[in-house]
Amino acid sequence: MPHTTYPVAPCTLQRHRRQLLKGGLAASMLPTLGFAQVPAWPSRPITMIVPFPPGGVTDLVARELAKRLSESLNQSVVVENRAGAGGNIGTQALARAQPDGYTLGVLTVSAMSIAPYVHKSLGFSPAKDFTPITNIVNTPGAIIAGNKVPFNSFHDLVKAAQANPGKVSYASVGMGSIPHLTAEMLSRDVGIRMNHVPYKGAAPAMQDVLAGIVDLSFETALTNVVTQSAAGKVKVLAITGPQRVSALPQVPTVAESGYPGFSAQGWFGFFGPAGLPSQVTQRLNDIATAMLRDPALRERFEKLGIQPDPGTPAQFARFMQEQDRLWSSVATGLNLQLD
Repeated sequence: MPHTTYPVAPCTLQRHRRQLLKGGLAASMLPTLGFAQVPAWPSRPITMIVPFPPGGVTDLVARELAKRLSESLNQSVVVENRAGAGGNIGTQALARAQPDGYTLGVLTVSAMSIAPYVHKSLGFSPAKDFTPITNIVNTPGAIIAGNKVPFNSFHDLVKAAQANPGKVSYASVGMGSIPHLTAEMLSRDVGIRMNHVPYKGAAPAMQDVLAGIVDLSFETALTNVVTQSAAGKVKVLAITGPQRVSALPQVPTVAESGYPGFSAQGWFGFFGPAGLPSQVTQRLNDIATAMLRDPALRERFEKLGIQPDPGTPAQFARFMQEQDRLWSSVATGLNLQLD
């Protein structure tokens, strides 16, 4: 059967052309309209949660980061100190925030790698409730002794503790704290037993070390250690981190002192709530890692005894898994329940 072509009136053809043009234009505008409906990030101020009071090293670093973010994003970044429960209150607040890029936080090893093994109920899960952006700094610790104790080196300490099990005393800032777990990790690895004396804060612990009431203190922040050492008030026996620190270059590590592989240090990193968009995560990582590679800032941080540790979100996630294994092995061995 022959194909029949039916004539179309000129007015009908014009109407069809208009409809097709209209439809094509509408289709081509769909991506533009959809994009326009999503506000650019950030379009309002960002909150940076710090789970400790103002004035500490965590707060100092968070404020430096907030300043750099504000400059790069052209938006104000407000630091909000939510202290309490060893950092767990502020950490929980970040876990419950919307993952929209407007609530971020600087969180520490205490809450992320230790608290799950010493508290029955936290109100957050480090593995599920956060988006790792980058580690910010590591905080190598130190073992210090007052001037009244008879030992002057790490070897002297080990000999004294081996000869007098349970007699050498050490101060910490509380049960389940990094200093407490570091001391217990050391005792386990070296094969000694010491007497733990917990305090309600770093200041009273340091006072009793200086007075000779306790023999040692395990410190996680070196700022005060450097000051006390320079004044000749304490003896710094060893660094507990994996390498020497530029603030105390003459002090060997525990690993160098005959116990290779030993490493215990604090850290605090940059996080968002779980579900933070990947584009936002990457933008934040770019800004933070650029800051941490700035030579002038690195020098300033290292004088405070903290070591910048920039990396990708994936590298930070792997680092957290390693830290989780390290601290859980100590905490579970002590069978601590602080609730």
